[in-house]
Amino acid sequence: MKPLEVLRFFTASGRRATALLGALSLAASGAAAGCVGHAGAGDGDGDGPPGQGGVVDVAPAGMRRMTPEQFKNSMRDLFGDPALDLDLDADTGEVTSLLAVDKLNAAAEAIVARRPSWGTEVFPCDTSGPDDEVCVDDFVRTFGRRAFRHTLDEAEVAMLKGQYTRARKEQSFDDALLIVLKTMIQSPNVYYFVELGREGDGGEALASGVRSLTGWERAARLSYFLWNTTPDDALLDAAESGALDTAEGVRAQAERLLSDDRARPTARRFFTDWIELDGTNKHASLENAPKSSEIYPEDSPALRAAMRTEIEALAERVLFEGDGRFETLLTTTDAYVNGPLAALYGVEGPADEDAFSWVSLPADQRAGIFTRAAFLSVFGSIEVKSPIRRGAYVLEEVLCRPLGPPPPNASDVPVKGGVVEENGELVRRTIRQDVEAKTSSGNCVSCHATINPIGFAFEHYDALGRWQSQETGGDAEAPYTLDIDARGRLPAIGPDGEGVEVDGGVEVSAALAASAAARACLTKHLFRTALRRVPVDQDLASIEAATPAPESGGSMRDLILALATSNAFLHLRHPEE
Repeated sequence: MKPLEVLRFFTASGRRATALLGALSLAASGAAAGCVGHAGAGDGDGDGPPGQGGVVDVAPAGMRRMTPEQFKNSMRDLFGDPALDLDLDADTGEVTSLLAVDKLNAAAEAIVARRPSWGTEVFPCDTSGPDDEVCVDDFVRTFGRRAFRHTLDEAEVAMLKGQYTRARKEQSFDDALLIVLKTMIQSPNVYYFVELGREGDGGEALASGVRSLTGWERAARLSYFLWNTTPDDALLDAAESGALDTAEGVRAQAERLLSDDRARPTARRFFTDWIELDGTNKHASLENAPKSSEIYPEDSPALRAAMRTEIEALAERVLFEGDGRFETLLTTTDAYVNGPLAALYGVEGPADEDAFSWVSLPADQRAGIFTRAAFLSVFGSIEVKSPIRRGAYVLEEVLCRPLGPPPPNASDVPVKGGVVEENGELVRRTIRQDVEAKTSSGNCVSCHATINPIGFAFEHYDALGRWQSQETGGDAEAPYTLDIDARGRLPAIGPDGEGVEVDGGVEVSAALAASAAARACLTKHLFRTALRRVPVDQDLASIEAATPAPESGGSMRDLILALATSNAFLHLRHPEE
């Protein structure tokens, strides 16, 4: 079957197919939910979360399809082939056009070509033997349930068995089954998340147009949120039994998924994405962030790899092996280092780059992920630290206060400190002094008055993340040393809405760890991971209910479970309703 014929085949009839075709048309026409940055402050409809006399209301969302990574992971699990690799087009989340079906067809062919590597039984009989109608029926129903993430209705079974019958007229028993298999792999029911919801309110007070997701749809959301792959049989069984029709049943499965090792890679990816180690349109990745080899001769690919390994190991240790608390992630002195990274931190550690071990970093120098080399290197310049980039990151991604684009006449003169000309004379400036001099006038002031004081708290860390008690410069004939001033200020995160004065990276980390604003921002980032959309005002009740208060002792694990049982996660509103 040709690629485009697969799409027509699966949108031929039935409620699910009709809804899918309508959603594809809606997406192609550009209809999608609006969004407002990182969900700024708002009161929503004031009804409150369910269980407190409120009405469940959620934001509309456009049709979603799998990311290439999700499709690859799903195929690896469906076929038991962990080495499978596929070439698919990247997706931005919302569907804006039909898929590159040729690549999906090529993926299906590649999967079948690796049949000797399949570790999971796909066909329930010996396909080299005579025709077996029972085998065909079992294959369609059992593999279809796993691939489509729901029990196939009789119309779907009939369509697939009809295709087998037509293929069998010209192909062998084995080849006819493979044709059906490749069609199923390319089905929109696989790579689109088809969410229709269930009829009736299930005893909940629902706003007009809002529906509860079916157990199957909840199973898919849960699995792709926590494992980034297709649901396993236990989760599908829970959906089929009705166990996922309640928030309690969803929570029980979420706890099971979080306790499985398959949750660990997803958690590692979330935290490395949060601190943007893979780069953005504003900066390069950790591995590609340029540094001066003259200033940083110890820099190497092995050191950069160790920086990433440390962040991943630290996030995993806190979430799965420790207390799971946000405060711990931002204040711990535990570090997973090899020889080069230990040397960078100035601590005793393994002798070489191949061995790693846990060590404790100096408590007066390091506290949590924002004082580690990975973060500091990504948000450092080629030669020197970058208070502006570090401050802007914390403001936008840790406190969820979006900055607009810089004014068109903003200066792009690099900030390097050292010996500079001032009023016709040569003077020596620290990086902080140079930043202040270049951003204290004109259109720069309004934004930099907030950005700079945050970034200044990281002044003790150079562009590679090394601790420095003083700034040095000059040459052998005229060296100089300048004192570092790491006093800074976080804007309006105190209990009474006031700013918080800090001095150094340890204090700024502690202040962020105690901040309700930083916790709420983390919840918004997790929300985006869970639902692949930006939260809007209708989602604020779900975000507020999931965010633990600093004094509650709640862990990030509790936060994840609360999100998985929130209104926004368990319900839907179609864009047209």
